[in-house]
Amino acid sequence: MTSSHKDEGFSLIEIMISIAIIAIGLFAVMSVLIVVIKGNTHSSKSTTAMTLAQDKLEDFRNMDYDDIAGTYTVYNNPDYYLQATVDTDTPVANTKTVTINVYWNPATSTSVHKVQLNTIIAQ
Repeated sequence: MTSSHKDEGFSLIEIMISIAIIAIGLFAVMSVLIVVIKGNTHSSKSTTAMTLAQDKLEDFRNMDYDDIAGTYTVYNNPDYYLQATVDTDTPVANTKTVTINVYWNPATSTSVHKVQLNTIIAQ
């Protein structure tokens, strides 16, 4: 009596190849995930820096014209360094140009991460 016996199932080599393909796919997904997380962190930090700069700019807009002068350095947060500079009679007479720089990572004026806002206030 002869029976036809079929070998069914997966061989060890087929299983190892499928695991390798899955691992390569997971590594690709993880590398994309790391890039996305870094991008979100940078975006969050730059949004916070922009908000700090806008708040300081509003402080200058609410001041009397004669009180706006000099250079201001403010540490709003240990993660951020804010520096405001006022130039008188720039770009024309009876105006002041206010420049706000907010640095982060590291929070020093030598950081490459910076947000800068400028405004001109007239008398």
